[in-house]
Amino acid sequence: MKRSIFAKLISPLALAAMLAACGSQPSGAKTVVQPTDDTPITHIANYDMFGETAASPDGLYEVCSIRLGSYNLLYVDAATRQETYLCATPNCTHDSESCSSYLPIEEGQYGYQLFFFNGYLYVVQHTPTENQGPYLMRMDPDGTNRKIILELKDGEDFGDMVFGYGDRLLWTMAKVDENGNSETYMEIFDLQTGEREYLFSLQLEQGGKESASLVGAAGTSLIFLDSDSTGRQYYKVDLAKENPSLEQGKNNPLGPKFDGTGLYCTVQGDYFCTYDIAAGRLSWENLVTGQKKEFPLPQLAEGETAYGLALLYGDQFALALDNAENDPVNLLLDPETGESTGVRYVYTREKGYTILADFGDELIYRVCIGEQPLKGQASHGLVGEVSYYNVYAMVSKEDFQRGIPGKEIAFPG
Repeated sequence: MKRSIFAKLISPLALAAMLAACGSQPSGAKTVVQPTDDTPITHIANYDMFGETAASPDGLYEVCSIRLGSYNLLYVDAATRQETYLCATPNCTHDSESCSSYLPIEEGQYGYQLFFFNGYLYVVQHTPTENQGPYLMRMDPDGTNRKIILELKDGEDFGDMVFGYGDRLLWTMAKVDENGNSETYMEIFDLQTGEREYLFSLQLEQGGKESASLVGAAGTSLIFLDSDSTGRQYYKVDLAKENPSLEQGKNNPLGPKFDGTGLYCTVQGDYFCTYDIAAGRLSWENLVTGQKKEFPLPQLAEGETAYGLALLYGDQFALALDNAENDPVNLLLDPETGESTGVRYVYTREKGYTILADFGDELIYRVCIGEQPLKGQASHGLVGEVSYYNVYAMVSKEDFQRGIPGKEIAFPG
């Protein structure tokens, strides 16, 4: 499956979120001693996280709130460059469960999240109701043949990160027991048998000043960022070794310890990136192939501040910086020399320029956020409520590298 591995530069502080206190073993998950397993971990979602879009080999899916009380699945076809409701029924109004694009929302629920894996579209609902817990639903690429393949137990919820692991899923989960004790943990889910395998806890010592967060994966390893008063350090928990745990990872550091002022380090997709401010050097390492590249910091314009590398796709990087107006900018770099190409993409809420899918020679990216009146509001006595949606464009990689914008794709409305 082709996907974009674009990852915008994220502040290390934002990545180092505190985890909850230790709790009991989550129900519904089978605790085992994990034998060595050299199955590679694969990227199946943007930023390795559940999100509102999902890239397939042929197009891009989106979940969008268009009318009050429901959501709809939309699809951007890469071949036709058109966006439509995920529905093939002529003259369908897309407002009932007879429509393959329709996703109902019960009272108290909120939106859905997506990912695409091994030929199926998956929909995640986090909010439990009186009659149903959070669940994972699988459907065919056209939105039909829907089936809930996992419903969580009371107190459980899906975390925010998901990976492919052979034909299985590897993800974070959360559990709160009847006493209010909580735990975040890694779990493997077998899509064929429904078996859940508890791997290891992501908890640190309760009340401590140290925090750790899962930030990605490469090869057979999950990558964590550990932060304390002395600095930040990435480390790898290798699932190819027996009994993986955070403690195992502490003995397997990745890169140098850094402070985010004199030295920046980030993990993006399969790449470990560094920016040594004192030396004025940028570098990246592919953690799967071992390929490395280092080059000097390009010349900046007056008032610009650099923060490091931003992975766009393949081995194409940009320099992440703030311009003189403090707007975030991606300055495109030559992949061979690391020199500036002179092309700058300024991204704000109105101008996304966020690459969401890679189709070989072409990219789909978000241009901006559009809005229209929320359908169905009048029947509930509402006025002026707005539905927000993404506006996309497709562009060839050659044009993108030259700063030539793609043609916007009309939203179906």
